[in-house]
Parts: sequence; structure tokens; C-alpha cells
Amino acid sequence: MIRGKTDWLHERLGTIVLWALLIAFESAGQIATKVGGDQLGQMDFNLKWLMAVAVNPGVWLAIACYIGAFFVWMLILRRSSLSLAFPLSSLVFVGVLLGSWLGLGEQISVLHWVGVAVIMGGIALLAEGEET
Repeated sequence: MIRGKTDWLHERLGTIVLWALLIAFESAGQIATKVGGDQLGQMDFNLKWLMAVAVNPGVWLAIACYIGAFFVWMLILRRSSLSLAFPLSSLVFVGVLLGSWLGLGEQISVLHWVGVAVIMGGIALLAEGEET
């Protein structure tokens, strides 16, 4: 009986770790894309711009984050139904909002914070309806 509880705990903990990794990868990818784009500045879409993109560290970090997120997402989908996992992926909005506020110093309006609360409430409702 103890083994069954331990397996459940490890499975649940593993799922939480995967979700944390997905949110971190996706949020970091969005922020790195923003930083890379800001570093590039205003340029025309031409060969010079493509060369600048190809050597931009922010762009490479974003690509690495998106690759990591892809593999984590695949692992999450092995454990969860898409109908639950996809709505839960909206937690990335919260991660990006927090990252842009804390990491980039962006001003976040009260309305945005209300949106975060609505997202969190929706996720709580989804989780409550989930069969264990």
C-alpha cells in the first residue's frame, strides 16, 4: 500500500516539475525573443537583417527555449489529455507577464493583474473537474 502512495506522489511530483519546466521555457523564450528583437532595432527585412538575427544571442536563447518547451510538452501530453493540458498551458501568460514585469521592468496595469486572476481561477476550475 505504501508503494502505491509513493508511486502516486512521484507521478504527481513529476507532472508538477514538467509543468514548471514548460512555463519556464515558454516564458523565457518569449522574453528572449523580446530582448533579441529590441537588440536588433528597426531594420528592413533583408539579408542584412537575417544575418543580424542569425548572430543575436537573444534569438538563439529563444530558439533553445522553444526546443526545450517542445520536448517537455511532448512529455506532458503523454501524461495528460489534450483537452486539459492545452487550457493549462495558459499559465504561460502568467509567466510572461511576471517575467516582463520583473525582468524587463514593464509596467503592468491593474486590468492585466485581473486577467491573471481570471486565468488562475479558470485553471482552478479545470483542475477541480479533473478525474484522479
